[in-house]
Amino acid sequence: MALTGTVQIEKEIQSSPKKFFHRFMDLPSHFHKAVGHDSHRSTLLEGDGKNVGSLLHFNYALDGTTVRGTVFKIEALHEEKYLVIFGGHEGDALKRYKVVKIIYQVIPKHPKSSVICSIEYEKLNESVPDPTDYVNYGGKIIEGIDGIALQD
Repeated sequence: MALTGTVQIEKEIQSSPKKFFHRFMDLPSHFHKAVGHDSHRSTLLEGDGKNVGSLLHFNYALDGTTVRGTVFKIEALHEEKYLVIFGGHEGDALKRYKVVKIIYQVIPKHPKSSVICSIEYEKLNESVPDPTDYVNYGGKIIEGIDGIALQD
């Protein structure tokens, strides 16, 4: 069994790629609205939350009940490619995975665009499951942010 891998989910969006991406980059202020009862709090720890180096702390419940918290750092941001990469910095996700990188990229298409959430990971050991619960949560975030972008 491999200790490293990638899981991903792709969701079609109704909003424009540009509008979705800009709402997504406001994630700390939209996090609770985007995922409702599965989110608890987001806090900007360092930076402005929209640039490389920013640290963001998210409290979330993957199973609907157990609150977890992880600090992510924006490692890369490419507005023209509608791409952002978050690296796990500290917290619950790093108790199971040595490396966690969450990549969101908007894929412009006609007539409807989509967003891919990919998680690159390295497990601490073979007994750790692939992070499918995290990528499914990423799909919920995509759906929630799309709904917010459509309201604008």
